[in-house]
Amino acid sequence: MKFGPKRVRASDQLVKDVLAQVTPEVIAELQSLRKEVHSLRESKRFEIQKLSRVLGDAWTKPTSAKADKLLLDDPVWGQIVIDKELANLFGHPLVQRLNYIRQLSFAYLAFPGATHSRMSHSLGVCRLAERALTTVFRNNVIYTEGGLEKIDLSLEQREEMVLKAKTAALLHDLGHAPFGHALDRFIGFLDPSKDPMPYPDKYYSGLYLTKYLGEAIPEGLDLENLKAILAHDGSLKGWDTFVSDLIDSSLDVDRMDFLARDAHMSGLSMGFNCAEALIERVCPFRIDDQIYLTFQDSCLPYVGDLLFARETMYLNCYEHPKKLAAERIFTRLVQNLKEENQLSIEEIILLTDEQVLALLGVTAIGSQENTGLLEALLQNIHYDLVYEIGLDRGENTAAGQWSRARDRAGMGRHVYVDLPSQWEKEITLAAKLKQAESWRVLVLVPDHKTSSPPGLPARVIQSTVTGYAATAILKVSQSLLNQLKYAGEPRRRIRVFADSRLGRGQLDLIRTASANILGEG
Repeated sequence: MKFGPKRVRASDQLVKDVLAQVTPEVIAELQSLRKEVHSLRESKRFEIQKLSRVLGDAWTKPTSAKADKLLLDDPVWGQIVIDKELANLFGHPLVQRLNYIRQLSFAYLAFPGATHSRMSHSLGVCRLAERALTTVFRNNVIYTEGGLEKIDLSLEQREEMVLKAKTAALLHDLGHAPFGHALDRFIGFLDPSKDPMPYPDKYYSGLYLTKYLGEAIPEGLDLENLKAILAHDGSLKGWDTFVSDLIDSSLDVDRMDFLARDAHMSGLSMGFNCAEALIERVCPFRIDDQIYLTFQDSCLPYVGDLLFARETMYLNCYEHPKKLAAERIFTRLVQNLKEENQLSIEEIILLTDEQVLALLGVTAIGSQENTGLLEALLQNIHYDLVYEIGLDRGENTAAGQWSRARDRAGMGRHVYVDLPSQWEKEITLAAKLKQAESWRVLVLVPDHKTSSPPGLPARVIQSTVTGYAATAILKVSQSLLNQLKYAGEPRRRIRVFADSRLGRGQLDLIRTASANILGEG
């Protein structure tokens, strides 16, 4: 019979004897090492803080004025013109920063061609805004309840209106954080003491315009007026309302550009290609002192094409699993960067994609979680979708409770920031992974826009006995209403991803743990 070696447990007296042999010099050395480690951490934090401010400051200091007209080639629309009046604004570093913000965040991990920038998109919106207004002025009619009227604007006023629209278009994405919409939920709901910002880029666009771009605005345009146009302010009057609708509404030139551009650059052939058809059907409609963006009723087939393209792009590109997983990894890295180095969210937002990745590389040193996350992001490590649950799967599920909670006031940070992190840790422990391996589990929750089915408040012109009326497009077209009925349904779910390098048994444990924690078990 074989016997294994006996385990010998140290007696309390033996432990005391050993501790008694630890000299005061050893204790002092350990305390010195602890202080040194703390000092190194403080030094690293200080260097990251200093570097982030230096990098951000590069975008806020104006350069010498650029006064030349620019002709730019564009793969989607051909030629784009930056007028001499816009050249100074275009050359400002804060506007040029958009060259270094990817339009589709991490979609390039699945679609290698989708590396286009926020700048290319903003220029496309510029071009379509100019095209829409010149078409309206060429037609030279405005629709009213009393009939058709000629547009009562001089040539100089029309040129100013086009310049205003192009300026607003160039600036409409100015406030985007690194990697576009990737950080929207984190930024918008981070501080529970402040009102939530469902669209943080709009807030920061207005802030940057006021704080940094006052002297770069084209002569003759009013800074506060531009802010109101970008904010879709209800106090706007006349043609300013029309320009605001043109840049930001349910059938705006912003959507027309990004659906066409994103499809082209990603290589997806199902994108929108009817922008010109819709622009030719734009109708200015006046009620009292407001002029609204409306369309001829012959636009309906092209609107249907836009809605189909939007939903198809969401399913195939905007919510591609690889893109979603990368955005969650990036959000966790940025949250750690902010908290570990005491950075303000404003300092992070001002950075570009490559700048924030550089900071993430520095802060990952010495952190197993940050190193694991950053390597997974940079090496394009695949994360498997191991579990998903719809928000309508029952009131007793965590998913159902989450869905109800997000509609309550003051719950934004809890549902969009804290709960995903909490669930990642709970699933990690329940799946018997080490706590330090929580970076291998990702929980993604839907954004705020999925709380209700998408609407379409756009209006079409219809003839009346006395003139014209602007009617909600969904009251005119039952087919468009049916098309929207189930739009967004695939996005109304909570998803769990896991590092594909884990073994099959571990992935199964994560799947089971996710079902127990988020679902009905």
